[in-house]
Amino acid sequence: MVDKKKPGLDMQVTTLWDYPSQNYGDGKQGDVNYAGATPSYVIWNLLKRYTQEKALVIDPMCGSGTTLDVARDLGRRALGYDVNPTRKDIFRVDARKLPLEDEKADFVFVDPPYGTHLNYSDDPRCIGKLDAAEDGYYQSMEQAIGEMHRVLKPSRYMALYVSDSFVKGKGFFPIGFRLFGILCKYFTPIDHVAVVRHNKTLEMGNYRKAADEGNFFLRGFNHLFIMFKEPAQKPARTSEKSKEANKGKHRGARPWGRKPGGHKPKKN
Repeated sequence: MVDKKKPGLDMQVTTLWDYPSQNYGDGKQGDVNYAGATPSYVIWNLLKRYTQEKALVIDPMCGSGTTLDVARDLGRRALGYDVNPTRKDIFRVDARKLPLEDEKADFVFVDPPYGTHLNYSDDPRCIGKLDAAEDGYYQSMEQAIGEMHRVLKPSRYMALYVSDSFVKGKGFFPIGFRLFGILCKYFTPIDHVAVVRHNKTLEMGNYRKAADEGNFFLRGFNHLFIMFKEPAQKPARTSEKSKEANKGKHRGARPWGRKPGGHKPKKN
């Protein structure tokens, strides 16, 4: 009989993912009791689709180490960083200054703090101490995203997993979309997945009553933004005639709907 609470490992083919359990299989990936733990199925799907064995996977905000455990299950190499390491194989590092050379990573996954709902650390560098209602949070996240772009190899992928926020008395904060705007400064968008949230608080009567009486919504899903780092473009030789014709034309970023050229997701 199939355990509905712990589904099997299957590659997802739609942009709606629903995983009622934190861990897959008989073991565990990360710590299910860690506040804000990422469902290991999410990382498993990303690594199966976008990496090969022995690829180097980086998680700059590693939390309880879910990314490390999934990567090793799949035969990938992994490095985890966090300002508040929860285990010995996670390095104490600020995501805004990664101790890694340029273009070394084959994939980057990040599940950042979003707002001040949870106390992740007493370290003053912790981005989780910054209010998502203030610009300082997004400035710090842009620094971290810039570092992720720096360490990622060209023609490789990264993913960011995050929720929006509603704070009673303050209103709605579209954290996901603001971070997506920052990501687009550095990467080309590949897709946007909605991952159903199974936070225990969603089932608590007092939370549901407060949402009903206060006429606001509880967060029912997380954003999963999948991005691509474009290969470096060598400047093309242009004739004087072409240069004159191109004067004044805007050369913007690649349109969102256009596929990255010459690189397909790597499957095992």
